[in-house]
Amino acid sequence: MAEWRFPSNDHGEKKGINDSGVATFRGTPVKSLAREICQNSLDAAVKETVELEFNMFTLPMSDIPGIDVLKDTFYRCRDFWSIQKGSATKEFFTKAIRMVEKETCAVLRISDFNTTGLLGSHEEINTDWTNLTKSSGASDKKGTAGGSYGIGKYAPFACSDFATVFYSTYDIQKEEAYQGVSRLVTFRRNDNETTQGIGYFGNEYNTPVYEQLKLDPSFSRENDKYGTDIFVCGYKFADDDWQKGIVVSVLDGFLGAIWNNKLIVRVGETEISKTNLDNLIEEYREDLTGNTEKYYEVLNSSDTVWVKKDFLGLGDVNLGLLIGNPDAPKKISMIRKTGMKIMEKDRLSANVPFIGIMFLEGDKLNERLRLIENPEHTEWQPDRSANPANERVLLRELYALIREQISSLIMNSSKDEMDAVGAGTFIPDDMEENDSKAEEEVVSNKIVEIEKNIVKKRSKSGIKPGQNESEQSDNDLENAQMEPGGEDESYFHPGGHTETPGPREGQPSHQENGEKEKKPKLAEVSLEKFVPVCVDRKKGVYVFLIVPSVTSEQGSVHVFLSAETQNYDAPIIKASIMGGENIQVKGNVIDNLKFEKQTPLRIKVEMDYYDVCSLEVKTYAITQ
Repeated sequence: MAEWRFPSNDHGEKKGINDSGVATFRGTPVKSLAREICQNSLDAAVKETVELEFNMFTLPMSDIPGIDVLKDTFYRCRDFWSIQKGSATKEFFTKAIRMVEKETCAVLRISDFNTTGLLGSHEEINTDWTNLTKSSGASDKKGTAGGSYGIGKYAPFACSDFATVFYSTYDIQKEEAYQGVSRLVTFRRNDNETTQGIGYFGNEYNTPVYEQLKLDPSFSRENDKYGTDIFVCGYKFADDDWQKGIVVSVLDGFLGAIWNNKLIVRVGETEISKTNLDNLIEEYREDLTGNTEKYYEVLNSSDTVWVKKDFLGLGDVNLGLLIGNPDAPKKISMIRKTGMKIMEKDRLSANVPFIGIMFLEGDKLNERLRLIENPEHTEWQPDRSANPANERVLLRELYALIREQISSLIMNSSKDEMDAVGAGTFIPDDMEENDSKAEEEVVSNKIVEIEKNIVKKRSKSGIKPGQNESEQSDNDLENAQMEPGGEDESYFHPGGHTETPGPREGQPSHQENGEKEKKPKLAEVSLEKFVPVCVDRKKGVYVFLIVPSVTSEQGSVHVFLSAETQNYDAPIIKASIMGGENIQVKGNVIDNLKFEKQTPLRIKVEMDYYDVCSLEVKTYAITQ
């Protein structure tokens, strides 16, 4: 005869209310329930697409199997722990008694399809059935399966006011079975024995009942519809909006599985599938968590760049990156082969906003990562491995691959409209073309007092921006040059070091022997776009995206570090056209550039300056 049985602890350890397994999921019970259920069903898949149903219904309390024994047990549990100073146990069972005395009971049914079901219901140990119902800390999943600790089975209990769950299965071997499990506390039975705190509804020796449990009047399994049914009795969150928390959790944790048609979930009347993701993202926009909306954009956007690589011989990884949205959180959703998001990887050292998804597809890679996941499947922890050093290297190489692909995409992107945060402060997008010459530079005889501002940040070599390696205390004009586009009268012949510091009058420059005409003059020109991107702060490496407004066979870019009150010449070490040869550099000037109107020019620049800084440029070109 099927009934509730609570085994004796033989006067051994007494179990309290703070069951470590259940407590793991009490902070986020609904989210954890949806994640663990979906993960377990995907692990048991026998077809390409697993289907899941979450359905809420109510029953007369008398229809819950063995409810009278359960009610008596709740009283015994409360009385046994009444001498305890803490209130948690008394509060839990006081509420359980209040709920069980109602006329109806809210029950959440969770059913999966296209799975194996729970195999091994007739065995005693190390089967899917026994690991779920009668084992603690046991799991025999291998390879790419998502779970490894056997702790996910506690999630439904965290959602029950009775801490009571019924399992029913119709497996691919056509075996049927059901059993109830109640995870309570130690109490004293009628025979004066104290219990282990866990009880089972089933046949003698706590074996299951070998038939399907049909609690939901609207549901029964058809022939060949193999799978598992879980009934959470006294469901805590049975309000009018019970679907929302489950839908949001499924979208957050299994967006990748749904997008790849590995999973379809029905929550009440709501279906979560690839065909209606657009509607669901819009409907639950205000409730979505974990950047779900932005990750969906990565999957759905034609601008996403996908890169598939073999990772260290452990199988493929597939990385999708979307660059340039100023609201992008600079995170990568890490999704294991089963389709569940494990974590969001951040701190990837990019100064351009991005968001991405990495599908970890290799079987060997998934097997290694599974062994270092925490029980909640939200983080990889190398210290869980037998060889933590190896797993640290594995993760370091994985994240290095992501950084490499982000930098490569930023440097080689063909999107002219890609912008960087704050780039608009350097040169406006709608700058009017200025074809006029630069103002003529003159030297005034009027002596004025100049306030000198010192920038505190230092370059890698220790030289401050604006300071030469040897300070010139005698107003040495040896390196004076004509302002590009200026007149002849603006060029000065310093004649070496002056013995009398101070301003002096300018002298017209002369033509060299044999010259008959003046050389073409450089004129300052505008840019349609200037985007500086710091790709390696420690090495002072930037990539400049420049879109000229004119065509010229000879152009130059003058680069400045921007301070609060004045600019300083940028200490450029070298520069090169992306994918090409090095180009001429003198001081802060990148010279001998070829400009083509409205055609992006990408220049890799290395500066003797180690910190991220505001940059400004002036651009000059010879125009006809």
